[in-house]
Amino acid sequence: MQRAAASPALAAALADTQAQYAALIHDRFVSETGLRRLPDLVRYLRAISRRLDLAAENPGRDAERMAAVHRVTAAYQRAIEQLPPARRAGADVEAVRWMIEELRVSLYAQMLGTPGPVSEKRICAALDRSRGCSPGRRSARSRRRHNRLRAGRTGAPAGPG
Repeated sequence: MQRAAASPALAAALADTQAQYAALIHDRFVSETGLRRLPDLVRYLRAISRRLDLAAENPGRDAERMAAVHRVTAAYQRAIEQLPPARRAGADVEAVRWMIEELRVSLYAQMLGTPGPVSEKRICAALDRSRGCSPGRRSARSRRRHNRLRAGRTGAPAGPG
């Protein structure tokens, strides 16, 4: 990643992967991650490596994918801040943190696979269930569709969205 110094996009990818690595591998990471998740951790680290291998080929694509990860990460952070402290360690909240890691695998190293489907939309839905993803992030069209789905209708408009 020597070219990172020559390209701001590559420097951003390198900084992002360093931050991801630091969040995954730290003092007490084994006990905090848990035995069940350790194989996933290996996959996340392989995805980091794959991303760094490919970032130089198309820095713009990497930047777009990084923006998607940053959007859901910011929504996750906002959701955590809004939750009562006792609720922040809930299994559903923790699951969203791992969904974000799975999104990274899906975006940067799809050939490594994920245990299930993952997307920005699915992460926001999980945050909604945990009380999080801001509806203000949706377009008006998306809000109308979301409201129709919540109301159990797919044909008629659900009113102002």
